Amino acid sequence: MIINALVNRYEATQEIPPGWQRREASYALELSESGEFLGVMPLGNPGDKNPRLTLTLPSTGSGRSGKNAYETSYFLCDDGSYMFGLDPRKFTSAQKLHTELLSNIDTPPARAICAYFKSGLPALPQGMDEKEAQKQKFIFMVDGRRIDYDDCGAEIRQAWEKWEASHKSGGERKRCLVSGKYDTVIKLHDKVELRGVSMGKTPLISMNDQTSFRSYGTTPKDPPAQIGTETAFAYVTALNDLLRNEKHRQFIGGDTLVYWAENGNGAEEEVFSWTSQIKEDDADKLESLIKKAAAGRLFEFEGCNLDSRFHLLCLSPNSGRISVRFFHTDSFGSVLNNNIAHYQRLEIYKAGNDRFRHLPIWMILNETTVKKQATDVAPLLGGQLYKSIITGGRYPMTLYQAILNRIRAGEDVNKVKAAVIKAVLMRNYDEKEVTTVALNTHTSQKPYVLGRLFSVIEQLQQRASGGGLNATIRDRYFARACANPASVFPTLLRLSVHHAAKLDNSIFYEKLKTELLGKLDVQSAFPPVLNLDDQGRFILGYYHQTQEFFTAKKDKGEQDNV
Repeated sequence: MIINALVNRYEATQEIPPGWQRREASYALELSESGEFLGVMPLGNPGDKNPRLTLTLPSTGSGRSGKNAYETSYFLCDDGSYMFGLDPRKFTSAQKLHTELLSNIDTPPARAICAYFKSGLPALPQGMDEKEAQKQKFIFMVDGRRIDYDDCGAEIRQAWEKWEASHKSGGERKRCLVSGKYDTVIKLHDKVELRGVSMGKTPLISMNDQTSFRSYGTTPKDPPAQIGTETAFAYVTALNDLLRNEKHRQFIGGDTLVYWAENGNGAEEEVFSWTSQIKEDDADKLESLIKKAAAGRLFEFEGCNLDSRFHLLCLSPNSGRISVRFFHTDSFGSVLNNNIAHYQRLEIYKAGNDRFRHLPIWMILNETTVKKQATDVAPLLGGQLYKSIITGGRYPMTLYQAILNRIRAGEDVNKVKAAVIKAVLMRNYDEKEVTTVALNTHTSQKPYVLGRLFSVIEQLQQRASGGGLNATIRDRYFARACANPASVFPTLLRLSVHHAAKLDNSIFYEKLKTELLGKLDVQSAFPPVLNLDDQGRFILGYYHQTQEFFTAKKDKGEQDNV
């Protein structure tokens, strides 16, 4: 399904013919019509630190490595090792390729390029060292015209396409499993440019050299799949185009998500982008969308077809080949509804200024790490979380446990952590009673009440000490209170009596503490162990009660903010 969807994408949107691909180049070698080297010209925006321009250039095929690097030059665009002869063997390879293809073509670009390679090793331009030249990609410019697909001329295009087809690594002609047409089965698929892979490129489909991973009767010399040359070119071209386009990709930790609508008009991708990776500027638009969904009203976007098939492909870098985390296809309306439902489950009250009303995924993932950095997120977690959101499935328990672990380690129970716990309890445990946006004062659910009680005792201690403590009861006892209430709460209640005695007016807290204790069963008020979902209810009760303290006034007419 993945390859078929990508081939359909190529057929619907691409104009790049077989043998060509979109590639970036940094500089152009300026040549006169006689092949004289005049200098280098930066491509792209002159003000950029590393200016680059994306052009349609000859395909690099399956790449090169090791000894193959000294025999394989790229046509019309390569790095300085080949173009300037920083390595004479590589320059000889480039010279041989270009002479073979262009010597019989009588056009100004062909004559100039052949003359350039016949004139011997050129000198590096002033101001450019060897290290920089080896990193950068160079194209040719003859008489002020860049030599790419559009300006190289029909003769050069035809010569390259004929040469590339004759040298393509393929096997016998068989029926392609994707297109159903008879085609030459390709052995080495072109590489995909994915963030995080070694050398920047790696194949999506390849043959593993280990016997235990090969199909019965196959060897590493056999094709990895019965896929024709045309199909292989189409899916790689479409995928690379999606990965390069910021409107069709998002980064989730170490993974990359690409998405596209089957009709290919771009409106669906734009809406999905701002609803899935929410930014501060989009908060009002998303809020309006959520309110419409909550009221059961229809929503429409200009140019969007909610019935259009929408594809989402999550890829992860790996050695040897790309790993597919998930591939999901559904109507665009269904994907959008699942996104909105996710934000509704995350909705939770926070006192004071709130920078993000709706939590983006990167913020959720960062809360699972010690340093709050995306690079530290567990490798599989980003893809698992995204898949659960867009499919409307259960949240990954690794997310829930990671949040609990950060809280047990002594981190604050902030809005993000509490919102994730609320969402997991709602979706995974079908919890409705305590998963409210703000404090639920009516429930007698024991873990939730215990969390509220812990918050009350903590507030008593803080007010009694004037807020000057180095370590509060939350720092010392929260992890145990959350998991093993019976081992901690009797001690906490005794301490609360001493804290209350230090306050001139502790009536509000004492009444609230008595009210909460009254909701607990006297015989088993403090259970010895709370399971994972009850620990989440405990934390939610603690968070809700703490936020309530930040906004509520004391009872009986006392006007001080708590």
